[in-house]
Amino acid sequence: LTAMIGFCDLLLARHTESDPSFHDIMQIKQNANRAANLVRQLLAFSRRQTLQPKIFSIGDALNDMSNLLRRLIGENIKLEISHGEGVDLIRTDPGQFDQVIINLVVNARDAMKRGGTVSISTQKVRIENSIQRGHEVMHAGDYILIDVVDTGSGIAKEDINRIWEPFFSTKEVGKGTGLGLSMAFSIVQKHSGRIEVESTPGVGTRFRVWVPVGGPT
Repeated sequence: LTAMIGFCDLLLARHTESDPSFHDIMQIKQNANRAANLVRQLLAFSRRQTLQPKIFSIGDALNDMSNLLRRLIGENIKLEISHGEGVDLIRTDPGQFDQVIINLVVNARDAMKRGGTVSISTQKVRIENSIQRGHEVMHAGDYILIDVVDTGSGIAKEDINRIWEPFFSTKEVGKGTGLGLSMAFSIVQKHSGRIEVESTPGVGTRFRVWVPVGGPT
């Protein structure tokens, strides 16, 4: 896939938009990028993707992503980002952190066909006692809680417990892989965090993500 995308770039450098081949090459590149993204999601979900955790500023990361997120959601959806007091460093893999946020925002966008607002807020919280869910444990300590809230159609009660399942999707055939939320769930768990969802049909959905604080606590 890397070779395909690289050769497409070389071809695009030699063809202008007026060339009949230009749009065909672009289509090849777009499909290759979609395939590469699917492979990354499968690797992340199967836990075969190597983690490279780093300590970085969540505020800077979200601000850097804001332009990309606004392009993803379109002009009819408003994006709001706010940070609570004391929110700064987190410890996680930056690339996978970006993927979690992108997946949640895209999910919010798809729930707001007629427009609306998606809000991303952060706050620092302390978990006093370890929380166990199945075989996964979120240990006591300091975390950054990230809320991603939309004003969309919400999730039906019969679907709320299935959204983390791989390949489960309520979208039309061909509109999604059904891996976005399951991948976000897997990534957060791998980083000793936690992700939950609250939703009211017709009102909206709130995803809550806890990730460990980076640096001195």
